[in-house]
Amino acid sequence: MSWMICASVIAPFVLFFFWASYPWEIGAKTEVGPIGVSENVIAPEVRPSTFSILTWNISYGFGMGSEGSDGYVLKSATSFQTSLTKIAETIKASEADVVLLQEIDFESARSHRVDQLAELARLSGYNYWARAESWRANYIPFPFTPVSHHFGHMNSGGAILSRWPIVKNEVHLLAKPTSQAWWYNLFYLHRYFQVVTLKLIDREVKLINLHLEAFDQAAKEEQARELVRYTKKHSVDFIGGDFNMLPEGAMKRSGFSNPKDVYEGDQTYKILEDLPLTEVVAPVAYLQREETWFTFPSDRPDRRLDYIYHAQTRPLIRAEVVTTPHPEVSDHLPLKAVFKLFEPEFIRD
Repeated sequence: MSWMICASVIAPFVLFFFWASYPWEIGAKTEVGPIGVSENVIAPEVRPSTFSILTWNISYGFGMGSEGSDGYVLKSATSFQTSLTKIAETIKASEADVVLLQEIDFESARSHRVDQLAELARLSGYNYWARAESWRANYIPFPFTPVSHHFGHMNSGGAILSRWPIVKNEVHLLAKPTSQAWWYNLFYLHRYFQVVTLKLIDREVKLINLHLEAFDQAAKEEQARELVRYTKKHSVDFIGGDFNMLPEGAMKRSGFSNPKDVYEGDQTYKILEDLPLTEVVAPVAYLQREETWFTFPSDRPDRRLDYIYHAQTRPLIRAEVVTTPHPEVSDHLPLKAVFKLFEPEFIRD
């Protein structure tokens, strides 16, 4: 009889566990991601001579503490809407051809079930967008206490906004850290790289938007190797995103306000030197004024985590960390780069 009582107590927890962690994603896989197009799009008639990219981890509009650190409290729907409006203002002012976004929610409970990609596309005036869903679960029981602060239903990841038609969107979900228990990984997010092909009149441009592991160094280094392997097999014009790494010459690699943030011995940047692309900030330029390139944390930047790489056939014109009037909307600052692309050429009948 005692086993029946025990089973009746345990069964609800087991059922909740498997329901909450659905769709039970752990291993690496590749998916075809959704593509969005606004109505009444007027196709451009000339190839651009330059091409600009903005990359920004927007921390789903929460700001500092978005990862659920101590003191986390859910913000109101009005607060999130205000953040999205301010994020859109910065994106619009950047006049970027393409925007690479990380940590954006698609109708997640923690951000009041708003499709943030659709909202940002509307507010910032982009006609094309593509999503990379990398964190999906019926219920995320984190932060652990109190229950009222749980993230709950989760659908989050990365996304691309574009002024040019998107013709292909591949989402590569990377394997989760093997150092973590299998049951923990059922609730943990995938890191990813999102491969998107744009159509610029009669030419194509391929970009990768990514978000690498932040808390497990071995996993991050393997993800970097996977990126190198991919780019050596496939021609890629640009790569950008949140790499969660420091440049090789970074003066400070530990001793940050969060003691868990340690980059000593991290080989990610070194591994990515094998990419057949070039980073927009040369090591010499970085060392001349290191603080100029800091992108995290947004309130008091003390390190660089965000990068853009480009093919030699797409020469760099300039790069900058964007000074936004609203740094409170995210824990990162945006990075922008402008490249030489095609000579202007009108298409005639």
